[in-house]
Parts: sequence; C-alpha cells; structure tokens
Amino acid sequence: MSDRIVHYGGDVWRGYIEPIDANNSRLPGTWLPAGTFPTDWTQVTALSGDRILFYAAGTGHGCIGSIDADNVYRDVTVLPSGTFAPDWTQITALSGDRILYYGAETGRGCIGSVDADNNLRDVLPDAGTFATDWTQITALSDDRILYYGAETGRGCIGSVDASNKLQDVTVIPEGSFATDWTQITALSGNRILYYSAEAGRECIGAINADNELWDITVFNAAQDWVDITALRLPG
Repeated sequence: MSDRIVHYGGDVWRGYIEPIDANNSRLPGTWLPAGTFPTDWTQVTALSGDRILFYAAGTGHGCIGSIDADNVYRDVTVLPSGTFAPDWTQITALSGDRILYYGAETGRGCIGSVDADNNLRDVLPDAGTFATDWTQITALSDDRILYYGAETGRGCIGSVDASNKLQDVTVIPEGSFATDWTQITALSGNRILYYSAEAGRECIGAINADNELWDITVFNAAQDWVDITALRLPG
C-alpha cells in the first residue's frame, strides 16, 4: 500500500495528493484545484481514518476534513474561532487519536484527543516545557517524536507513553540536519519525508530502532507548499 502525501498551499491555495510507494517511487497523484482550501491555515496534520485537521493561528479556528479512496476532499466538521489556543506553531497526531500541540513562543505544549465524531478535548493541558526553537515536530513509529530546529539543524527524538508522559531519548546535535527543511512528516516503514520550500526539494530518509537517521533519496519539488502531511495508513 502506498502512502498518500497531502500538499497544501501555493499562491492560489491549491493542493496535491501524491502517492509514494514502498520503493520510494513517486506515483501519479491528484490535484486539488485553486480555491479548494481557505488561505489562512497555518498547520495541517493528518489524523486517523483519512481525516485531516486544519488549524489557523491567531483566530484559533479550524476544520476537520476527510479524503476518500479516490482522493476526493470534503469538509466534515468546522471548528469556530476560539476552539483552539491561537499560539500553536506545531501540531502533530500521536497514536491513540491523541494530538500534540506546541507553541514555540513560550515552549509550552498540550496533549489533546479527537474521537470518531471529531470531538476534541484536552487530555494533558500542561504537557511540560519544550525548547523554543523547534520548527518542525512529527510523530514517528513506536510512539516516538522527532523535533527539528531549522536555525541550527539540531534535533531530538523523544517518546510519549500511554499516560502521556513525554521524555527525550536521543539528542541530535547541531548540524545533523540541513537547515532549510520547512516541512517534515513521517511515512510508513520507518521513513521520513523532508521538504524545503526554499530549494524546492524533498528527501526521504529512514530511522531505525536505535534512532539512527540516514537519507535514502532526493526529489525535486514545487516551492510553494505551506504544509505537507502524510495520511495515516490503517493499523
């Protein structure tokens, strides 16, 4: 089964759903035409059940949409202004229909949940204090979380348990990553997709059980994507 990568943004707020197979080959995808999305989403993250959470900082409003097997998108649940805090800079889905919210300005975090009817609630409103320089956060397999700081190219792999306890596991020193990644999302098979809007490139890397990272292949990409997220495979 191929992963489906949802690209959001562009000058006309278009989208593109691109399959990537287990051999890291890009397959023909589906374009979502100009005007499909509003222009103010600042975070886009895939949830379970082929759902996507869209979030707008500043107003704290959002939407949960869905994408079917034919890559047809529709809005499902509109979340009005004030539903969310307005300062989240990263949002990523965790296992068990949990969601990690992170605000870089203060380094604060929150773990919430979403049910099958798209009801959201806070589970751990104060999820601890984080570094303030993380520019990308994405959940990995085995309840691991990758944190990335573009300014120095540093990172950290942490973990979250069933009780929502977060801890650092592997510190990744400055210079370990390129400093121009603007989006990072996990793929199946312990792979990671990195995207640079400035350079118009994507890289698929891998991670093993010891949290060792390496690059596999590099692609050219459009330069106008605001957010990229991989739809979560069943199971």
